[in-house]
Amino acid sequence: MPVFRYTTPMSTYQPSEQIVRLRARGLAQEPGLYWAYWPVMHAFLAGWMGSEGDGLSLRSATAFAHVVATMPPRVSADDLLAGDHGMNNDGPFHFWGDPWCTAEELAARMAASPLTTEQQAEVRGWLDARPFAFKAAAALPHPPGWQVAWEHGVAEAWGTDLNHSIRGYEKVLRLGFRGLLAEVEAALAAISPADPDAATQRANLLGWQRLCTAALTLGPRHAAEARRVGNAAVADLCDRVPSEPARTFPEAVQALWFAHMLTAWEDGLNANGIGRIDQLLYPYYAADLAAGRITREEAAELLAALWVKLYQAYDVQQMMIGGVDAAGQDAVNPLSYLVLDVTEGLGFVRCLSARLHQDSPRDFVARCVDLIAQGGGIPFFFNDEALVPALVAKGIPLEEARGYAAIGCIEITIPGKASPHAVSHWINLAKCLELALNDGVDPRDGAQVGPRTGTLADFRDMADVQAAFTRQLTHAAELAVGMSNAAEIAHRGQYRLPYLSLLTDDCVRGGRDIIEGGARFNYHSSAAMGIPNVADSFAALDQAVFTDATVTRAELLAALRTNFAGCDDLAGYLRTRLPKYGNDEPLPDRYAAELVAQYCTLLGSYRTPAGGTFFAHLFTFTLMLPFGKQTGATPDGRRAGEPLAYSLSPVQGRDKEGFTAVINSLARLPHHLAAASSSAILEADPVLLDGAGREAFTDLLLTAVRAGVGQLQFNVVNADTLRAAQRNPEQYRNLCVRVSGFSQQFGLLDAEMQEHIIARTKHRG
Repeated sequence: MPVFRYTTPMSTYQPSEQIVRLRARGLAQEPGLYWAYWPVMHAFLAGWMGSEGDGLSLRSATAFAHVVATMPPRVSADDLLAGDHGMNNDGPFHFWGDPWCTAEELAARMAASPLTTEQQAEVRGWLDARPFAFKAAAALPHPPGWQVAWEHGVAEAWGTDLNHSIRGYEKVLRLGFRGLLAEVEAALAAISPADPDAATQRANLLGWQRLCTAALTLGPRHAAEARRVGNAAVADLCDRVPSEPARTFPEAVQALWFAHMLTAWEDGLNANGIGRIDQLLYPYYAADLAAGRITREEAAELLAALWVKLYQAYDVQQMMIGGVDAAGQDAVNPLSYLVLDVTEGLGFVRCLSARLHQDSPRDFVARCVDLIAQGGGIPFFFNDEALVPALVAKGIPLEEARGYAAIGCIEITIPGKASPHAVSHWINLAKCLELALNDGVDPRDGAQVGPRTGTLADFRDMADVQAAFTRQLTHAAELAVGMSNAAEIAHRGQYRLPYLSLLTDDCVRGGRDIIEGGARFNYHSSAAMGIPNVADSFAALDQAVFTDATVTRAELLAALRTNFAGCDDLAGYLRTRLPKYGNDEPLPDRYAAELVAQYCTLLGSYRTPAGGTFFAHLFTFTLMLPFGKQTGATPDGRRAGEPLAYSLSPVQGRDKEGFTAVINSLARLPHHLAAASSSAILEADPVLLDGAGREAFTDLLLTAVRAGVGQLQFNVVNADTLRAAQRNPEQYRNLCVRVSGFSQQFGLLDAEMQEHIIARTKHRG
């Protein structure tokens, strides 16, 4: 494909009155938008209870097929796209087993739902039979030592294969559900009765056959409803998709939305992304433009309608633009710019990221910076120069590694090909250091949490400190890996994801659900938190204790155990007088780089039940707050209970030397080892992007990419504005900030998170 150059300015997209009306409905987030949770529950239970004896795989697919076949079509006369998923960020109930609330609470919630009295009685009767009680029998015991480690803030594990996906939506556009059904039936016909996996394959494929058959009803039912309300244009789209392959851009957008609706019904919204939307839709857009079937403005309206359908106040339905193609060539195209224009024109935050590489067109990067300058933290950026090599080093073939996309916040997958078990577990490196300095004991309660490794008073030099830390980290990693692996095995006996499997390469070919290891690539993702805190602490120990002897080992240990009680001068010295990561200081930056390499290498040495390994996330999400509360005082001058640093961002308020210094510190880290992505949020005062500053900011971003920084997010807002928003939230209702891999209205954050964001340094240069 020839390289597209954005040589002439395009006008900013201006929404039509129709889109303005749809936008207002979406922004209002009225409860009526979220009508589907209870109907999905009722439909799934009806299908589940009606297929008793079918076995887990076939029964799960039959139950979900009943959801797809019976959910009422939703179309208004104003719609450009048919259908509403009707879900908010509550995931489907049926993965968790027994009801999560009392019978009285369940009845009260159902009474406020769209279910009829008869349907409510059916749900209560079905749940009284405890249809998911079998899930408890599939659970496995915790590894010895896990409980005490979890209770003391060392680690947390989910092992999840729920949500956190990008389904192979391209298949729905290219084949339609009729073509997918043909693939399933061909695989069924090819099963040999003598194959030892024949029974498993047949159960899965029969279930997916039922699911495809149910999906063939989506278009006709929505077409009929569209005609009933007088929306002939939408009806014409639904006559074709999603049953048949999409031929035009409108059909492709409608098919994509239908495909995502099914994702929401199967697996909720949280971190179920769209993928590389400019690559997915561009062939249809280009063909329609060339044939005169569509104008740029008409295509923008369809994208805007999709954006409105996707809108959530808390939104991690990630979509991505830019990057390279399978051949390694720049993949930016006219649709990449249209995505940015529509996002800007709608004026609300949509979860959007951009892939950059060393040859990314400067005008594309500059257009992204235009949106960054408006605040809200979008788009955020991923670096092909770091992530593609990281994925290849983990065994992903180069052409497929180049197709990576971000799932929700920053988690990486190969769309339609991988089971990434994103954020499978978290490990608190700052707590590992605290245990290393205290012989494995948590000073808060005297519990023996980790192995005995001596105390700071016993250590002769930094080598001893690092050796003790390594033993504590290894102990924590073994426990976390054990929990993740136990969860993966337990999940095989608890549920299936038939729709995700249908759209994941090799599942149909092998007849295996994604929960059974059917995806082409299977791995878990391990999240590290506290790297900047430990790097600053190592630098403080190195300089203040072992080099300058400003404080003795025993004195510092006593101060840490008492949270610097009576030692304010020492705490201030450690916090403000010693070199800190994020300021282009070689000592803490070296320790940070060593910690990143150590973590990625250590986790990569462990195996998963499906034969994969653990990819590293250098990412905290929002857990830097609760895990900080469980972590005592640290040698960098941080007091007990204070937040940990966000991901790889410098500790709040310590980056004093400006943006260039922060980028230089980040560039010293081996991001190319973190195949599940690194993460950093940098704070910029709006004056930094005024006038010529915007060009300089674009240069800085390109420099960071060429220096190998793996991932960057930006907040463009000053502390005064944030304080004003705290005092007068109604006046700043639309003020959005980058929180932790996602953007959110500042006024919707709790006070603790607001203070955490305000405490970050707002750079002016």
